[in-house]
Amino acid sequence: MPKKILYCLTLLICFSGYSQKVTLYKQFYGSYDFTMMGNTLNKQANGDPNSCEVLTESSAPLNLSENKPVVAAYLYWSGNGSEKEADLNVKLNGIEVTSERTNYIYLDIDKKYAYFSAFADVTNIVKQFGRGEYTLSDLDLRKHIAKYCGGNYVGWSVVVVYNDADIENNLVGIYDGFESLDEGNPMVNILLDGFRITNAANSKIAFLAWEGDANLSIGEELRINNKIVSNALNPPNNAFNGTNTYTGSTELWNMDLDLYELSDFVEVDDTSLDIKMTTAADVVLINTIVLSVYSVFPDATTFINSYQNYCYQQIVDIEYIVANYKGNHPLKANTPVAFYIDDELIETTETEEEIGIGQQATYNVTLNIPKKFGYRFDLVVSVDDTGNKKGIVYEIDEENNTSQMHINLVKDCPIQKGVSANFDGMNDGFDLSVYQPNELRIYNRYGTEVFTFGKGYTNQWAGQDKNGRELPTGTYYYVFTTRFETFSGYVYLIKEL
Repeated sequence: MPKKILYCLTLLICFSGYSQKVTLYKQFYGSYDFTMMGNTLNKQANGDPNSCEVLTESSAPLNLSENKPVVAAYLYWSGNGSEKEADLNVKLNGIEVTSERTNYIYLDIDKKYAYFSAFADVTNIVKQFGRGEYTLSDLDLRKHIAKYCGGNYVGWSVVVVYNDADIENNLVGIYDGFESLDEGNPMVNILLDGFRITNAANSKIAFLAWEGDANLSIGEELRINNKIVSNALNPPNNAFNGTNTYTGSTELWNMDLDLYELSDFVEVDDTSLDIKMTTAADVVLINTIVLSVYSVFPDATTFINSYQNYCYQQIVDIEYIVANYKGNHPLKANTPVAFYIDDELIETTETEEEIGIGQQATYNVTLNIPKKFGYRFDLVVSVDDTGNKKGIVYEIDEENNTSQMHINLVKDCPIQKGVSANFDGMNDGFDLSVYQPNELRIYNRYGTEVFTFGKGYTNQWAGQDKNGRELPTGTYYYVFTTRFETFSGYVYLIKEL
């Protein structure tokens, strides 16, 4: 949900605005790593003579080995501008790109002054061009930038995820949003989760942030798990200072591409990172955080093994399996499971025990099928699903959680009319297996009970009485009960001589 913030102008007049919290956008698990590129379109740092002039294009290199193919690439661009002013159509290496997601932070009640952040998936473009120089063009904010002079900025960056055969069990997590850190909102906390660190070595984290100034360092700190973070370009008291770790530049005017090693800030079995940022003077806009850690996950899959239906009933007993075949960490107990027909939720349940690596567990559930679905339908089972198609378990593969089976309900179950009991394989016993009775009673024509059988009856009555003696040919009356109702009628017993 949007978070209300306060932004205070230099005149100390505070206005209300909104920002989008930084949350998990996408994860890649396996032999993956990431890099970033980007550049500012500011000519100088804010406060310098030409700081109010901005460019419409700039370039940056993608430094990537040929043996590390691109898997995904995401473009972020940002600057001053309201919904009427923001430029949401740009070009990357001459190819038109339109924003797929846009966030705004408004500086005044009338929404005339704002920052915007745009996003687009540019995987195909980066795969096409590969490593080398990239130019972001047609990002034109010149018509309105003057009114933002002194706090103006515009720039772009691309997060590139690539395959690296030399690593495994590595998680790359991309978290994005648009949060403001300023005098009116001097502290921002961001919680990163969705992982379990198994080796702290080579862990790293990168930040894409806007509007940070090198000459404003009052009360500015970046902490990870309550430890102050710094490196050669980003001192402890000025984390967001217009620098680019990937190129070593200190002239990335009013934007930051900062990369930090994480090994001193995390421990094995950590499942979250607490990011805390503070300032007392500078304005900083947090757009994207990218995390790379060695991690392990379960991989939940499920399928319906079998089903049992009962005559004239919209009730199905399902036997299903939940497995963790490809996971490299146990699947926790109480993982939710949901059942759907035509995307409508029918039932939810959960696993009962932890499922180990390469293991599976078998469960049973009884489903009441709404009559509107008739007697034939596709039943979908979905693991790690709380009933709204959302899960609670981070997995290696989030796309393999469902399977389906076509169900044919038993609509017409005629009860056997005769028993021959000659052991020729045809009508030798009174077969009620499709009903699964809890109890069967047989009476002769005088109303005397001659045979009874409790739960588990299938076809045990073949013309014998309670003591196993043969009964004479004739008509007998039966009464049997199921979980749902009682049935009664007549059956004819033929005893061949």
